[in-house]
Amino acid sequence: MEEMGMTDLQFKSWLKQIIRGLESAKEENTKEETDKKLDELLKDLKEDLQG
Repeated sequence: MEEMGMTDLQFKSWLKQIIRGLESAKEENTKEETDKKLDELLKDLKEDLQG
């Protein structure tokens, strides 16, 4: 069975979401808030990998 991948447009959209998450974390005022945002982003990315 062949697995279907993302279209170029879907991949670009997914990358934009990652970039927005990273930029949002970068704008936080404290290291704790930044770490929390990064942890959430990492969790989401790991869930995406698991499918």
